[in-house]
Amino acid sequence: MTTYWGKGAMGSGVAEVIGYINGVNYPEAIDIKTVITKIFGVVLAVAGGIAVGKEGPLAHIGANVGAALVYLPGLTFLQNDRMKRGLICAGASAGVSVAFGAPIGGALFMYELSRENPAWDFKLLWKTFITCAVAVFTTGLFDNALHG
Repeated sequence: MTTYWGKGAMGSGVAEVIGYINGVNYPEAIDIKTVITKIFGVVLAVAGGIAVGKEGPLAHIGANVGAALVYLPGLTFLQNDRMKRGLICAGASAGVSVAFGAPIGGALFMYELSRENPAWDFKLLWKTFITCAVAVFTTGLFDNALHG
């Protein structure tokens, strides 16, 4: 799938997300084909018993979901570059925090990797932390519902 359809899904995705947040234009790094390819690839790799890391793919999937929120109907006030990068930061850090079950770790991970970005400020850090906390809480609820 990554060779012919979702070329942006190659690799772990962390470097592409960091580059995109800091202003580098990676073609197809944030794209619907990329997220579908990444989800299917990770699910099939885990089901097949292949040892794949969880941080990179979940950060990339979260960043793509965060970028998709900008285009929901009624959210036209989010359609500027600063808000889109903020949502990508929040999505990527939520993916990392869900992977490890640590909301503070996810928020600090994204702060460390994008602090060179002039659009990053402490208000965004708090928003990112709240996003991570909600993501970890929701994952815990689903885990509890499935495993009782």
